[in-house]
Amino acid sequence: MSYSEKNFPNEPTAPKVSTSIPGPIGTEKVKTLGEVFDNRCTYFVADYSKSTGNYIVDVDGNQLLDVYCQVASIPLGYNNPKLIEVAKSDKMIRNLVNRTATGNFAGADFEEIQRDLLKFAPKGQTHVWNGLSGADANELAFKAIFFNYQSKKRGFNTKFSAEEEATCMENEAPGNPELAIMSFAKAFHGRLFASGSVTRSKPVHKMDMPSFKWPKAEFPAYQYPLEDNETANKAEDARCLAIVENLW
Repeated sequence: MSYSEKNFPNEPTAPKVSTSIPGPIGTEKVKTLGEVFDNRCTYFVADYSKSTGNYIVDVDGNQLLDVYCQVASIPLGYNNPKLIEVAKSDKMIRNLVNRTATGNFAGADFEEIQRDLLKFAPKGQTHVWNGLSGADANELAFKAIFFNYQSKKRGFNTKFSAEEEATCMENEAPGNPELAIMSFAKAFHGRLFASGSVTRSKPVHKMDMPSFKWPKAEFPAYQYPLEDNETANKAEDARCLAIVENLW
């Protein structure tokens, strides 16, 4: 028995489309949504109470196989019964209802939650930094990289100089050093300020937003099948590596 069959016994066996998308109900809901929300990117309005497993259902009853998965944020399927069970637990309710400033006032359950997350972390990882979104997680990673780099230069001395403290309040070096994150063409990393600066996918993702003048490289675009294009792909690797070298 597959994972889907075991956990989603009511999952549709195939897509079912009975109206246009969006249908008449969905079209009206998209229209009224525009009165309180920017609906220009809304493809259709979903009925999440009826969506299950790998299938998303819209308000007109169309059942669609979902390979988008809410930008890959629902990898375990819609209305996953095990997640719903956890969501109803006292521990989850306490931690969602009481939105804590965790760094200052961690709850009694928090260490246990972090240790549960670490069970699935890469080997050698001993700490968890929690982010609210993918873009937020990327920005936390950028900060960790910069903090670690500068701390190494100081010999991990956390005492800042008077000049560092004064200049960082003016957004100037050495308090705010001239460091950068290298990104790749066509990459998407989020729409916050630092993550937006390394996002290179579509103009609409970053238009009109000030950004850091950080370098952009190119990621190898391989030809397939690999075994028949080894020479061309090695040349593509060399081309992209040369771009990285020239950036510095």
